[in-house]
Amino acid sequence: MDLTWDLESLYPSFQSDQFQEDLKLAETLANGLKAWAALHLKDNDNAAKQTEEFLERYNAFKRVYLCLFSYAELVFSSDSGNTEAVNSMDELEDTAAGAGEALVSFSKWLAQVSAEDLENIIQSSDYLAGHAFYLRQLQKQSQYLLSEEAETVIARMQNTGAKAWERLYMRTLSTLRADVEMEGAIRSLALPELRNLVYDSDPRVRKAAYEAEAEACRSVAEQSAACLNAVCGEAAAVYELRGYASPLHKVLAASRMDQETLEVMLQAIEESLPVFGQYYLQKAKLLGHTGPLPFYDIFAPVGGESSARITYPQAQELIVAGFSTFSAELGEFARKVFDRRWIDAEPRAGKGNFGLCVDIYPIGESRIMTSFTGSYMDVSVLAHEIGHAYHSSCLAGETMVNTDYPIPIAETASIFCESLINQKLLQSAPEGEVLVILERSLSDAGYYIVDFYARYLFESRLYNRRKSGALTVEELNSLMLEAMTAAYGDSVAPESIHPYQWISKAGYYMTGNEFLNFPYSFGLLFSKGLYAQYKKRGGDCVNQYQSFLAASSRTTIADAAELMDIDVHSLEFWRDALALIAEDILQFGAGSSFLPGSVVEQ
Repeated sequence: MDLTWDLESLYPSFQSDQFQEDLKLAETLANGLKAWAALHLKDNDNAAKQTEEFLERYNAFKRVYLCLFSYAELVFSSDSGNTEAVNSMDELEDTAAGAGEALVSFSKWLAQVSAEDLENIIQSSDYLAGHAFYLRQLQKQSQYLLSEEAETVIARMQNTGAKAWERLYMRTLSTLRADVEMEGAIRSLALPELRNLVYDSDPRVRKAAYEAEAEACRSVAEQSAACLNAVCGEAAAVYELRGYASPLHKVLAASRMDQETLEVMLQAIEESLPVFGQYYLQKAKLLGHTGPLPFYDIFAPVGGESSARITYPQAQELIVAGFSTFSAELGEFARKVFDRRWIDAEPRAGKGNFGLCVDIYPIGESRIMTSFTGSYMDVSVLAHEIGHAYHSSCLAGETMVNTDYPIPIAETASIFCESLINQKLLQSAPEGEVLVILERSLSDAGYYIVDFYARYLFESRLYNRRKSGALTVEELNSLMLEAMTAAYGDSVAPESIHPYQWISKAGYYMTGNEFLNFPYSFGLLFSKGLYAQYKKRGGDCVNQYQSFLAASSRTTIADAAELMDIDVHSLEFWRDALALIAEDILQFGAGSSFLPGSVVEQ
């Protein structure tokens, strides 16, 4: 079975006539859209016609652009040394800038239309009616746009402001290296390589890598603090100018999520922290520690090296069978993904060591990248990425602007599908693998719930403190330790938590992408909540689930959840989701005595 993907339905190559023609077409469409906006968005004498023509032009550009950029992204992800891919992505981003300016112009124009007139515009044609949610959201968000001149100034200033600081941070960390002793030799490793060693089976390697990471971060702390203060300070100032109450307010608005939903989810998470603490303490015992778990062992594997292996065809059949227990359609979709070679699962040099799903709506396909080595955890990764592709398939037939759904929803279908397969794995995997699989699942859950809760606390307090001026390295360290202690409690040895973790979390430095933490916690818990519903109601929720995914791009989170008879404002919903994880923690605690311990050599 071929473990590489087929990209021919996109383009044969960067130099192919098809790619080059689409490249020219994208530039023509972007420039044409920008010129059209400058000419026709001066008044609203014929607002319905202007709205429809803008959407048609913008969707047309997005259709071509998405194919081009997806191809470049896929090639680069599977071959990081491909300079054609890098150059193409840079060129395409420049091309997209013109279309982006036209979108700002249209948003500002739409802001001048009354709510009553907008409803009349929407009802004037079937095409516009199909874009009702998008137009209402665009008008709603337009209240936070400044004048076109001011927005242009901000965009230009950011290139030498926050984005420049972000690039400095990224360059600093990409060149940061540290020496680690492994197998009797000293190796110089980059930060991502050090981070990957947290999963190493050798406890000495894990500890050495963690300490090396802390020292590497300490060496660039002053520079990183300057970058963080600049990025956060500018974000707070710009969002205040635009009328947001805070950066968090901006993120919630962009996520189509209200404050009440966030608050009840966080309350449920806070209540669950002691249960996660039990898991970490049990893991500490398994790894040979007599007290709380040292932080360098937070992601350590348990049970020693696994010898059990599964073939790629076996993984395919297991996923198809597992998905089919939920619905025949989901099972057949998974089979199609394998049969049509939408997956690149071959491990090789130069290929990104991460899971990826790129949805290519114009051709009704997706492409998935993993590195399949034959472990049972690789099956879960495949299921996760196929879940993303299935979500995309539920939006088939939508126009380009109607395919965007918020980050909190993005992980829903993927984690739901992963949950289906984890249950299948726990039933079919060799006896020695069951608790290893269960522990890895709990480790991932703890990462997205406990660790991301700490990140949320840190970022919230960071923006609050930033109002009074720039923070020193010592103040940032103090905030980080406070947040980590609040999240992990007594289950992790406080002296083992290095305070420079605000340096290695790139999300804090990404201009325009604040609070890249709670949306992922939401995605995990919402999908668990859906799975809890499925366990209670069985096949009755299958059709509702498909309707929910189909509606996810054209409604708010709360309204989409109602399609599954879920109230995201209900504390009980979030408690039920966390109860599923608590059940797994109890199972892990009961069965972990059968695991061979990985005793730490001090």
